[in-house]
Amino acid sequence: MHNQLKIFKYFKSSLEDAFFEIVEILDNPNHLQYENLISDVASIDLNTLEDFVTQNNIHRFLDETENQHLEKCKWFLISKIQHGISEERLKSLVENQLPFNSINCDEIEIEDNCLISVKYFDLFSNSFKYKDYVYNITPITPGSNSSYWISQTISNLVLQKGLNFRIRLDPFIEIHHTEFSPMFYKMTIYGKSLDWERLKTLRDEEFGQWLNEDSSKNNITDYVWRPENDEIHFTCEELPNFEEVNFRGSRYFHAIFDKHTGEITHCDGALRVYTTEELLNRQQFHVRKAEVRKVGKRIKVFQLDENISQEIFSLLITNFMVWNYDVLGYFNPK
Repeated sequence: MHNQLKIFKYFKSSLEDAFFEIVEILDNPNHLQYENLISDVASIDLNTLEDFVTQNNIHRFLDETENQHLEKCKWFLISKIQHGISEERLKSLVENQLPFNSINCDEIEIEDNCLISVKYFDLFSNSFKYKDYVYNITPITPGSNSSYWISQTISNLVLQKGLNFRIRLDPFIEIHHTEFSPMFYKMTIYGKSLDWERLKTLRDEEFGQWLNEDSSKNNITDYVWRPENDEIHFTCEELPNFEEVNFRGSRYFHAIFDKHTGEITHCDGALRVYTTEELLNRQQFHVRKAEVRKVGKRIKVFQLDENISQEIFSLLITNFMVWNYDVLGYFNPK
């Protein structure tokens, strides 16, 4: 249905999430998208609307609302827009599309996995400016701000340490710097080192699985530390649910730990996109199993091939896995 919404195209290339801006548009008849939004509200089938309200327990938001029908429509449109944008973004990423509708980035070298070195960009409000246009790291969940904290962490590390990250850009965002006005968020996210000394002597795989009981969807997260000669490979994957598979990929993090130096020599964060059948197959195996590598399409979001400390590694994974409190608790046990 999202492609039938008149306002969908506006939000697809906007920095403003529908969750925040739909209310502003409804309250402002002079907004350029007001008529489109009102038309979309009028087009919603009432039976479809009521099914959505019941399935998503929207009634809990209606008690103090005068116009309950409009409030229901607001939540319905927010859901359709957010899920529709995420679904189309995943398809674009799988098809290796880049946000280069103009000739602005013709001179940029596109590396393997459609990654681009940060050396081409000027940092710009935790985003990345090349010539006159600004780009974002692609979101890693359906939340439009889900890459905000990893972008902030990468930007800080580029400034403070001069690290050469390679990043995957959001295929829908290419905005002139004079029109770039992002939202800012505040959240304290940090990681703390594990018992790294014990890891240096690890001989067998160490692995685990978390079920996020705080989530109504009960997301599953697997992790494994796998010794290979003088290295230990760390892999962690947060799986989507079957209800989300069309618009949400898994979050996948990989790193290599050097037993001798205690440093991380490589790390990357990625999305893995599954069909329903592939996800069903994937859930039969823990991430440590070789069968996992045969399923789904991996889309790297960032990659770093430089030696970094355990503290920096912990910052990267906890910010990449933002809102996954099992990962945060594992790296910050206090």
